[in-house]
Amino acid sequence: MNLVPMRFSRPIVRSLGFLSLLLAAVGAAGCVPFGDPEGPGASGNVLLGNGVTAADFTTLRIRAVPDDAQKAFDPAAPVFPAVSGEELPTLHEELAGLTFPHAYLISEGLGTTTHVHWRLFAWLTKSPDEGAPASGEPFGTTTFDVDSCGNYGDYCGTTEGTDITIDKTAP
Repeated sequence: MNLVPMRFSRPIVRSLGFLSLLLAAVGAAGCVPFGDPEGPGASGNVLLGNGVTAADFTTLRIRAVPDDAQKAFDPAAPVFPAVSGEELPTLHEELAGLTFPHAYLISEGLGTTTHVHWRLFAWLTKSPDEGAPASGEPFGTTTFDVDSCGNYGDYCGTTEGTDITIDKTAP
């Protein structure tokens, strides 16, 4: 079998070279250099702490709010920030058929934020559409930071590995 080497014209070689550099830049940056940046967010697993069961609840809610003050969170006297428009869209997942640990993704979708530090809340509820756990409902909280957007300015992207354990009870 005779193999004939392929010859490309110089414009094709230059185009392939440019394409290779473009793909390398995309891989190094983690996002497409054209268009909008990935919005801020977090992903990971929701776990249930010792003694916490989902049996008495109907919905898992996950909410992330800016936490630039980085105040210590006191689980004995928790303060759940009011809905302000700066938080990420709250996730609502029906518990029927859900198993734990449960993978989640909460994200703005596209765009940037001026907030680098965020607080994530997850709770089990029977309430129709509350922005925070009701008294007696189990919840968990953790913090995460959003990466710099580089040339876009501000912060963007999904912070992976942000696991959260529901192990406290709202007073």
